[in-house]
Amino acid sequence: MRGGRSQHAPRLLTIGVALVFVLIGVLGTFLGVLPTVVGFSGELIGVWSYILATVILLLGIFIRGL
Repeated sequence: MRGGRSQHAPRLLTIGVALVFVLIGVLGTFLGVLPTVVGFSGELIGVWSYILATVILLLGIFIRGL
């Protein structure tokens, strides 16, 4: 019998969106090319982009069709 929990592979669109956020994270944290926006440094924007990419991929794993 199947349990109530299952994991799925994220869709290509979900992976693409997460990849964009990872690239923003690289630009902000490692390369330092993102400007300060509304008082938030480029490094902080980069870190939050990494976190958002991780959340998007995890949602794609646990929510079917995302």
